[in-house]
Amino acid sequence: MTAPAGALAVPEAARDRDLRRRDWRFLRPGMTLERLEDPSLAVLRSLATPSAPGRGVYLEWRRPVFGGGKALRGRLESAGFEDVELYWPCPSLRRPWFWLPLGSAAAAEYVRATRLPARNAARRAVDRPLRAIWRWAAARQRLWPICAVARAPGSSPLPDELLGRLTHQWAAWGLGARPERLTWMLLSRGSRSINKVVGLVFAEPDPVPRAAVKLARVPEVHDALRREAAVLGAVHARMPGGLRGAPRVLFCDERSGGLALGETALSGRPLFSLLTPDTYRDLAFRAVDWLADLAGPLAGGTPGGSGALVESALQDFAVTFSPVLNPAELRATERLVAPLADLPSVPEHRDFSPWNVHVASDGGLVAYDWESAEPAGLPLNDLVYFLTYLAFFHEDAIARRRCLDAYRRAGDPGTFTGGVHRDGLSRYVERVGLDPGLVRGLHLLTWLIHARSEYRRFAADAGGPPRPAALERSLFLALWREELRR
Repeated sequence: MTAPAGALAVPEAARDRDLRRRDWRFLRPGMTLERLEDPSLAVLRSLATPSAPGRGVYLEWRRPVFGGGKALRGRLESAGFEDVELYWPCPSLRRPWFWLPLGSAAAAEYVRATRLPARNAARRAVDRPLRAIWRWAAARQRLWPICAVARAPGSSPLPDELLGRLTHQWAAWGLGARPERLTWMLLSRGSRSINKVVGLVFAEPDPVPRAAVKLARVPEVHDALRREAAVLGAVHARMPGGLRGAPRVLFCDERSGGLALGETALSGRPLFSLLTPDTYRDLAFRAVDWLADLAGPLAGGTPGGSGALVESALQDFAVTFSPVLNPAELRATERLVAPLADLPSVPEHRDFSPWNVHVASDGGLVAYDWESAEPAGLPLNDLVYFLTYLAFFHEDAIARRRCLDAYRRAGDPGTFTGGVHRDGLSRYVERVGLDPGLVRGLHLLTWLIHARSEYRRFAADAGGPPRPAALERSLFLALWREELRR
């Protein structure tokens, strides 16, 4: 559990802030970009000299320019720049959430269709006219600030520039006929340096993205991207036709200027946005069935495949949280999870949550973000995690800081969330053939495993080993203790 040398020299907030200021470099993967701010026409013309292959410019205009984006595009093209693309970084250049390609009807429609509605009447009343203004400005390329990426005059494209590569291999990957034009929209949300930048790829004018490319800001993420590719390949290989609702890997390599993971893009609405008292049970049971399909029948596995995983989770937890642990609690935990070592291993998503699970237009579930997944994990853990966070969303427990209370209610079959939790567990246990006597131990192990990643976040925030006071704030430590008391 020790971080790589130098990785925690800078506290996470400062490191993340510095990296996000340079997210523009992902707008054209595989091209070497020179950055300029508010360049004049004279400056642009001075750059119009023969350049080496793969050279380009990244330009920012922070102040409105007469004529808007169309005028800027004309300036760049008249100065000799090629492959000009304009972007609007939302909400600002300092910390954009996404980079919208101007002039792309597909990307603009995607943003409009996927933006979640405001949560109260007052916000919705303000939101409607603002959306209308935004649509008007986006259609006329008059959003500000504006950025541009272009290939320098006289610079030929390299064969492995990512967008060109996508175009050439589009049909071979089974994404449809080779498109006349691909549009690249960059998603850069998240609040940590390990969050990936994701490029959504549209075949104009279709507003449904066909491919998604994950790009790493920091080297520590490389192993996670490679793991995601390997797990997805293994998951699809386990069943005829693959696993519905899981992306398929197109490539995972460093051919285009850095490690990139390309996958088929799957569309849907975030499950939490559809959650109401009337839909709660149905959505929970859809997740139960999807996770049972992922695990498959345990009878077909090899017994004893989980011993190393159980031992590792226990040891990491005992070491990292040692300043705040009671030895008696650890001994009780060891006794309860010991029988899990004989379980067959199954694929485990490890981040199966209401924000990573979407509902497709046909009602099926779609699961994103497989970088934490384990090809040889344990059954039930994903469901425990999902049902717990489903209860948190239902009660708005995270915002109200009432997660422990919500967890207690979810563990009481006499409550609304508790009844669904009980019935969902029973359905899963029956479908995969799990011994009901192992359910409590798997609950405990779920929180030990997730406490490991929580410890890493604490260490990153502190720029070193976290203090005991920080460890005591651990949500997963609290859930483990609550489960142990039952």
